Amino acid sequence: MKWGIIGAGEIAGRSFAPGVKLAAGERLTAVWRRDLAKAQAFAAQFGAPRAYDSLERMLGDPELDAVYIATPNSLHADHAVMAATAGKHVICEKPMATTVRDAERMIEACERNKVRLGVMFQNRFHPAHAEARRHIQSGALGEVDLASAQLCRGYQRGGHWSGWRVTPEMTGSGAIVAQAVHPIDLLRHLMDSEVVEVQAMTDEAPPARPVDEMAYCLLRFANGAHASVIAGTLMPRHDNDVLLYGSKAKITCKGTLGVPKPGQPGLFSIEGDAVNARVDYPTDSSASKMARFIEDFSRAVAGNAAIGSSGENGLQMVRIAVALQASSRQGRLMKI
Repeated sequence: MKWGIIGAGEIAGRSFAPGVKLAAGERLTAVWRRDLAKAQAFAAQFGAPRAYDSLERMLGDPELDAVYIATPNSLHADHAVMAATAGKHVICEKPMATTVRDAERMIEACERNKVRLGVMFQNRFHPAHAEARRHIQSGALGEVDLASAQLCRGYQRGGHWSGWRVTPEMTGSGAIVAQAVHPIDLLRHLMDSEVVEVQAMTDEAPPARPVDEMAYCLLRFANGAHASVIAGTLMPRHDNDVLLYGSKAKITCKGTLGVPKPGQPGLFSIEGDAVNARVDYPTDSSASKMARFIEDFSRAVAGNAAIGSSGENGLQMVRIAVALQASSRQGRLMKI
């Protein structure tokens, strides 16, 4: 497919644009940004033939098949509706929206205009996670009792986010939607089970700290498993790992969540009485995971198949994120 980018900024340049270049048969055709000079510089860097400062003009480009939305969180819904109305398939950066109603509005617009909608949870596409899911589905892990996952970065307090990312009306929340949603979505995917209850604490402390920089989440799944997820920006020498403990074995995916540390390979291992295996993977870049996501989305569109990380999946993650924030603020368990 021929792709356009809505919001050709830092996150699009770090992952989606390089991912399109790696993805088989996909092409970056156009980019939009409010500042035309910056849009043109981005297009030149990644080989897109057209740059726009008018979103309406870009969406009117008859060559475009699909768009990737990477604008501030509160704008996702309006931009997705615009793209769907123009007949373009949509991949939206997470979080899908800041409210449940906006997420529903995106799904309704895509269904009404007969285009497909995916939400960017690219961590599903790390090969170690695919191996973990295969073993879980085979029954090798047995009944899952406990899972844990972490997605952190090592910045100083107040030294990472700025601008719209610290404006609650535009971002929704901080570490919850920027980071915690990734490991939570991955655990849902690995266990093929839904989150039914959450409880959370964050370090949100307005007005000095208007959004959370760290989030500590407890989850209960429909399959009976419990999980803990830690996410945020204040963890130097972090271990962004996934662990699942079952009645028959333990699975470890080490260093596989988020942006990998330079030179650090990913690791999958399963340890149990009946099965023991270990696989080391070369460092898997954000662009590589993105390329697999794009290829999967494109195949689903071409074959009218189900999209793994669909709009409905993104909506459920919005429900979970909203419940986590409410739990932290109210100091109580929340049912999903």
